[in-house]
Amino acid sequence: MQRMGKSVLRIAIIVAAVVVAAGAAFALTLPWLVSTDVVQEAVETELGNFFGTKARLGGRTEVTVLPRPRVVLRDVTIDGPGGTGTPIMTTESLEADIGLAGLITGRPEFSNFRLVRPHLRIVRQTDGRIDWASQSGRAGRLLAAARNGAAGDRDRPADRLGTMVAENGRVTILGPDGTVAEDITAIDATVDWPRLNAPLSVTAEAIWRGTAGTVRFSTQAPTVFFLNEPAATSLAVQSETMRLDFSGRANVGGPPFADGALTFSTPSVQNLLTVLETDVTPGRALGTVEMSGQVRLAQRRMRFEGLTITVDGNSGNGVLEIGYGEPETGPSLTGTLDFQSLDIRAFLSAFVDVPQLIGNGQVETSSATEQMTADFRISAATATFGDLSLGMLAATAQVSDDVAIFDIGDAQAYGGHVQARLSLSPGARGEQAEIILSGQDVDTAEIGETFALPRALPRGRGSFSVTMHGPAAGSLRSSRDLRGMVAIEMAAGVMPGFGVDALLDRTDASRYFSLDVEAQVQPFATARIYGDISEGLLTLKDTRIVYPNGDVVLTGIVSLGSGSLALTATAARGYTPAETQAGQTGERPGEPEETAQFFVGGSWDRPFATPVFAP
Repeated sequence: MQRMGKSVLRIAIIVAAVVVAAGAAFALTLPWLVSTDVVQEAVETELGNFFGTKARLGGRTEVTVLPRPRVVLRDVTIDGPGGTGTPIMTTESLEADIGLAGLITGRPEFSNFRLVRPHLRIVRQTDGRIDWASQSGRAGRLLAAARNGAAGDRDRPADRLGTMVAENGRVTILGPDGTVAEDITAIDATVDWPRLNAPLSVTAEAIWRGTAGTVRFSTQAPTVFFLNEPAATSLAVQSETMRLDFSGRANVGGPPFADGALTFSTPSVQNLLTVLETDVTPGRALGTVEMSGQVRLAQRRMRFEGLTITVDGNSGNGVLEIGYGEPETGPSLTGTLDFQSLDIRAFLSAFVDVPQLIGNGQVETSSATEQMTADFRISAATATFGDLSLGMLAATAQVSDDVAIFDIGDAQAYGGHVQARLSLSPGARGEQAEIILSGQDVDTAEIGETFALPRALPRGRGSFSVTMHGPAAGSLRSSRDLRGMVAIEMAAGVMPGFGVDALLDRTDASRYFSLDVEAQVQPFATARIYGDISEGLLTLKDTRIVYPNGDVVLTGIVSLGSGSLALTATAARGYTPAETQAGQTGERPGEPEETAQFFVGGSWDRPFATPVFAP
């Protein structure tokens, strides 16, 4: 029994040794049994069939068996259609696994590719589309079959690819005339695509338009994705200029389509637009923009539903739609956005250079109005425009046909309500600006403190309306081409320095005296200020400050640029004006007991007066 066991063990050892020896001998002799010419010819045929054109191998071919059968090809060129023109692809070297059975039988099959310095060239059609089916041979036929719904061809398991690794690659997208439209360089990518009908995933690092970034892409049905049927798709892009994540359904065959969840952020819109090489130039260098929501891209329009957006720290929610047509028409933006807080100046600066309206310089509204159209409906719980604070804002912003308009339909401010419009449009003398401001039942004292206005200006509760037209270049308020009007009506306030008693008590003065805006305070019953604006000057007319015992009528001019005064003040007292009794504007009911005229000069900050004596 023991002898039999030893015999069996001896036989097993001998068989194992023979198998090992045979395997070793096979492995050692296989490279000499395999014809590199056969492998090279098979590779050329396989690549040619795949791309639908001729493949050429300019270098030597190496075949290794251990640790696994693999082929290394040098100087690979895939000719253009018909064997002419620019090659579809060139690569310094190409490595691939070879099926052992096919290697022995002389019909090798390849998978798991590694390409060193590959250069792929893709032709883009006039309408911007890439016809994937016409770009390659067998792959193109499979894609065409998928497009036509040929399920049998769509599911062919023999079209095996495996994993492809590209090192220091390059992708060039050519226009119909052969000019370079895009050039993506320094590509290090891993493509996992077991079969043409299996899920596809891509991880890549590359440089595009001078910006380095990473891309992660996957689709469950690539043959469908590259045609005109949506497929489950995810995309993540990250670079120093932007970050984008998308998950949903999409396709790029025919007009692009996407439907899913998207998040996007950029630290600088200006830098992003520079990288994208768009013709759109914002009014200023916009900062951080973040947005997330459900997006649908179809028919050259991208619509965000349930959008959360943050622009330079201003966070809001709503709906946004972006349309992109022909390059000469530019993009269009429409939306309804609700902000918790909004910096209006920062928002408008996306379209025009608002700060220069009150500074020195040229407002380049054409940079936005000629490049895009926009139509926004905006609401905000709180809003600011420089030092102006607003509540419950309802506004619109429109850019179209060379005109930019921002319209505040209503907002709460300083105890009342205000409305405003800023309009920029072309004119015979260049860009023209129009500003319309109005308010009802506002506290002008609070406004004066907020904007540090001169104390001599009237302060109280009332309504106002201001209209200004002028060139958008330089300082609007000091322009000699500025024109417009001012109307202010107030009740129960003060106009320091211009009280009727303060003036008439100094009729005996022989020199200029200061209208002490700190000490001479006399409450008025009503105030009515009207004036026309022309050549940077405000001409007061029909301006009357009514006190319980008289009134002061002002006429003359005020420089809007410097605030200097050249006024005539006519003071009268000794009667009770009708408007203080009825609350309505009226003429003097009779001759006053005392009247005098004064010339008022200086400025609103430091007004001076002197009596005007009749000759």
